[in-house]
Order: sequence, then C-alpha cells, then structure tokens
Amino acid sequence: MNSALLFQLFKVESISNDSRKRMFELMSENYNKVTEANFFNDLDKKQWVGLINDVGGIIQGFTTFAIDPGTTAEDDYHVLFSGDTVLATEHWGTQVMMQGWCTSVGRFIAGDTKKPWYWYLLSKGHRTYMYLPLFFEHYYPAIEPGNQNDELKKIADRVSRNLFPDSWKPDEGILRFDESLGELKPELAEATFLKKGSPLINFFLEKNPAFNKGEELVCTALIHPDHLLRSAKKFILEGMKDPILH
Repeated sequence: MNSALLFQLFKVESISNDSRKRMFELMSENYNKVTEANFFNDLDKKQWVGLINDVGGIIQGFTTFAIDPGTTAEDDYHVLFSGDTVLATEHWGTQVMMQGWCTSVGRFIAGDTKKPWYWYLLSKGHRTYMYLPLFFEHYYPAIEPGNQNDELKKIADRVSRNLFPDSWKPDEGILRFDESLGELKPELAEATFLKKGSPLINFFLEKNPAFNKGEELVCTALIHPDHLLRSAKKFILEGMKDPILH
C-alpha cells in the first residue's frame, strides 16, 4: 500500500464523532445534496467502516459495509452491501482503497465459507462501476453480451425490493429517489461525459443516464477467489487468512 496512507477496518459504533464529521466533510466535497442527518443515519445502518488515514492521522477516505442488511439474508447465500465510498481527490490514482476494500472483503467471506457471497453495489458514478469488469468474472449488469447472469439479476432485484421498495425501478435497474440523497458535484460528473469514447463509460451512461441527478445503478457480483481477476484475487486471498466470524 501507499506508505503515506493507511487503511484500517473498524466497527461503525467505534467511530468517534470527530471522525464522523470528517467523513461527512469528505462526502460534501464530492457530492451535493447530502445532509448530515441522512449521512449519519445511513452510516449507522452499516456494521463496518474502512478508514484511510494519512501520516498525520487525518481521514482521507472511507468505505462502509453492511453484511446481510435488513431481510436480505438467504439460507443459501450472503449479501455484502457496499455503502458510501469516498477518497479525497488529491489521492485519486492510489491503490489504497482497492487493496483495503479487497482485504476487508476477504476477511468477511472467510468468516463463512459454507455459503456463496454476493456484492451489492449502488453506483453513483462510472468509477465504481468500472471495478466490476476489471476484477470480477461474473457481475451484473455486464457489458459483455455473453456474460449476462440471470441469478445475479434476480439477487439485484430481491435485495433492492427489500431495501428500497419505493425507489427501485426493476425495468431500468436503477434506484430513483423522490428527492436526491446525493449527487456528484457537477465538475466530477462532467468528467464522465467527457470520456464517452470509452465503451465501459458509454455502457454505464446507457444504464444510468441520470447518474448526475443522484440516480444509482444497482450492481451485483459473485465474490469468490476462483472467479476474481487480477490483483483483487491476491488481496482477497490475503484477507481470508484473517477471518471475521459472523
């Protein structure tokens, strides 16, 4: 990992008020229409948070996790829900978030290897969506015509109906809220529109054309070492050596 940044995993209830305020500050730097009350309420629905601190101990990024939130647990699989994920713009391009996220996920899935694990991700922007084809063999929605997966689509539908019954638009595969709960700053959203030459970004825009208005693309992926690609497999296997029991 980048020696100037450190990723650490914590239980949400252990996070101090000062740390929570700093996390909200980072959200506000990247997103409009995010209120402190909504942010803290959403954070308290998660069980784990990965914090990225610089050498001075200042939080420069974070990602949150919920394991089997609400009524999403099934007898035959687990759901790992990724919540808000933000990295200060001056640290974009570093691999600390990816490595820390993968190591944490490895710890979670090693806690119960009897059932498969599925990642449930809400993508507000193309950067998060692009992790799917980069690191996962099976994911939804997939850009490759031959990689369509009915099981992943069914899980996306089931979890969305359970967690967001009033906002889920199954025919479109997105969450559309009555009032935006957070949308990328215009200058950050513009970066997506400027990269329309990329097939992946074109696909993301086709699936979520109103991402800049706070609509979220629902994505799912199978998390298993045998079906992971590139460095994600390495770091998830590393995390599995230190399981978190459920």
